[in-house]
Amino acid sequence: MAFAIDGPRGPRYRVKPGVALLAKKTGNPILPFILQPKNYFELKSWDRMQIPRPLTRAVIVMGEPIYVDADASEAEMEAKLTELQQSLDALVQRGHRHYSSDDT
Repeated sequence: MAFAIDGPRGPRYRVKPGVALLAKKTGNPILPFILQPKNYFELKSWDRMQIPRPLTRAVIVMGEPIYVDADASEAEMEAKLTELQQSLDALVQRGHRHYSSDDT
């Protein structure tokens, strides 16, 4: 299952606590990833949603799984959210760099 971590109201690219709570309750890891299309339309919405142009290339960039213990404290949950935010920020940068040097 995949989630847009910034929720339906934003702010853009800011992790919300629901994903960590779900990982805590299910025992499943959080697997951070982004999909970065080479060419896309960008909507003028709060989240600047990207719609890939037809026949464009795209790259999926994945991070390391993040595990949340079933008995994680509030402080540990916050630490996991921070870890997720940092991972996603780094993945976005990697996705943008992937095409910055690509001439195809």
